[in-house]
This record gives sequence, C-alpha cells and structure tokens, in this order.
Amino acid sequence: MNIGGTIKALRERRKWSQEELGLRVGTSTTNISRIEAGKYRPGEAVLQALAAEFGIKVSELYALAEGSSVHLAAHLPDNAEQLLLQSFRAMSEEQRLLLLQVGAQFVRQAKVGLRYR
Repeated sequence: MNIGGTIKALRERRKWSQEELGLRVGTSTTNISRIEAGKYRPGEAVLQALAAEFGIKVSELYALAEGSSVHLAAHLPDNAEQLLLQSFRAMSEEQRLLLLQVGAQFVRQAKVGLRYR
C-alpha cells in the first residue's frame, strides 16, 4: 500500500502545492512531504483531514492506495463538486431533503426543456 503516493497524486490532481494541502489539513509542509515520500505514516486525525479535503472517506483513500478501486479515481470530485459535497455534508437532514427535492425538480424541468428543442 502506498498511501503517500496516493495523497501526492490526489494533491497534484487538484494542482495544490504541499504547502496549500498542509494549510488545508492543519499540518506542516514538511509533514506533507514526508507523508508523500513514505517516510511518515499520518495519524488518524491527519488521515481524516486529508480524506475530507479530497472529498472522500478514509476507506476510499486506502482503497486507492491499495489499487483495488481503479475506477474510483476517475470519479473523484473536482473542486466545484468537492465544494458542493462538503456543503451538503454540513447540512442538517431537513436541509438535505429540501435540496434533494429542489434538485429533482430542476432535473425534471431540464428534461422537459430538452424534449421541446
């Protein structure tokens, strides 16, 4: 398992520097560098923060590192999707349900609009 290489690939995919990722997860650039190089194994808190910044679960981070989920990398959210996902996760259950209802209505209207073009 190469968790450091996976973290580096995810960081580079987002075009973040090691410094930026360190600031986002609350650790130093040195720690990010050591993690990516495989010289330091991050603790649970850092893993949680890293996964959250990448918009995935820790288990998905491990799956990517093990290479067992090749298709997962293609479906990782970009920055806009990540922002939406983080916002959605921060909502109450009632807010989530309301957003899902509004989204479903939007999709229905978009489909109807496509039929008449």
